[in-house]
Amino acid sequence: MKVKSDKIKIKDLLDLKRAEMLTVNPEYQRGAVWSESQQKKLIDSVLRGYPLPLIYLHYKKTNFAGLQREHLEIIDGQQRINALYKFGEGALKLFHPINDDKKARFPNFVKNAPCQWANCDFHSLDEDLKTQFYETELFIVKVVTDIEDEARDIFIRLQSGLPLNAQEKRDAWPGGYTDFVLRFGGKKEITRYPGHNFFKKKSNQDRGDMRQLCAQIGMMFFEEVVKGNWLDIGTQQVDDYYYQNLDFDINSPKVTRFSKVLDLIVEIFAGYKGKKLLGHEAIHIVLLVNSLIDDYTRSWQDNFIAAFDKFREMDAKARKLKQGDFWQHYGSLTQTQSGQARTIQTRHNFFTYVMFDIMKPVCKDNVRSYGQLEREIIYYRDRKQCAVCGIEIKWDELEIHHLQEHQSGGQTTLENGVSVHYDCHPKGQDAINFYYAWKLKHEKNVS
Repeated sequence: MKVKSDKIKIKDLLDLKRAEMLTVNPEYQRGAVWSESQQKKLIDSVLRGYPLPLIYLHYKKTNFAGLQREHLEIIDGQQRINALYKFGEGALKLFHPINDDKKARFPNFVKNAPCQWANCDFHSLDEDLKTQFYETELFIVKVVTDIEDEARDIFIRLQSGLPLNAQEKRDAWPGGYTDFVLRFGGKKEITRYPGHNFFKKKSNQDRGDMRQLCAQIGMMFFEEVVKGNWLDIGTQQVDDYYYQNLDFDINSPKVTRFSKVLDLIVEIFAGYKGKKLLGHEAIHIVLLVNSLIDDYTRSWQDNFIAAFDKFREMDAKARKLKQGDFWQHYGSLTQTQSGQARTIQTRHNFFTYVMFDIMKPVCKDNVRSYGQLEREIIYYRDRKQCAVCGIEIKWDELEIHHLQEHQSGGQTTLENGVSVHYDCHPKGQDAINFYYAWKLKHEKNVS
């Protein structure tokens, strides 16, 4: 077998294909699988002068009935060649970086740059651009062998490398959210991205799991999901969030807050002897600590590990039996559809309620006010509905009403609080009337 590196102009490559002198062997090659979006982006790369990966070609010489035929068989590069050919034939209309933003999803530095080929097919390009496209040289490797299996072996070896997973692709994206995830999630190959201790992983094999978890937690943290903004955190949703936050500010107060919460969790778990946190546990711990950190005295920090171990113990028993509240509201929801907003919300509400009940955190203003965590529990317990008018409450409109007013001996407890709109919050005699009406209704329901 002989191997020769060379270059070939796109025009010559397409001429070979048109003359059926550039072919694929369907016995071991898959068909055309690239989406139109992938094809358009490849052409856009060519016109921007971006280099393309090597193309491997098998040079073959065959004799039939006294005639000799030379041709090239594609070993690797079929999808790229198909895209180039399709565009050269006028069958592909390129993206407009701004008008086609939802599909193209170009970073801002690309969208802001001039793009003479926007919304063009080959035939509508300026002559200079047509020439540029045709004259672009591609690097190729020409393999000369009469042993068909050698060419197939090269194909197999070229395909045997692990393809980039979703997070490894995100790591290459431009933008502020990429920088945030790399900084906190860590990437051991890059010295400046050691990662936060909360996300550090002992395993030597890390293909982005911690960074993906960091990206998902960040999404929920920054969008304040506990205030009713629950969102999906599947692959497509994480991709979309990266793209929507290209201008994410790594130096913003919300990132400072995120770091503060992680620092505190690391401090709380210092010397912890239990097994490493699972992804779903990490999510709920970050959100819970963020809700506790401002409104409650430090006593909850001393009780957190004991409460978490108790939660794990009860959860383990429920998983073994596959029944009970823990299984229904938490354990089963970590196994299927675990990235869906409704699933995460149900798990977190249950996790929060159980941890709150065990820790019994003390509100800094334990005389009159409900803390953030209590507000969350009551809000979701009441299914976001106002106890007065019955209409759904947005988080920003939420107030917690003491059923029995504090001045009348009412306690600031979960049982004595209900969700109400700001405009519906009963005062004075209305509050007294509401309390007795609520009490009468509750007693009837019980009886």
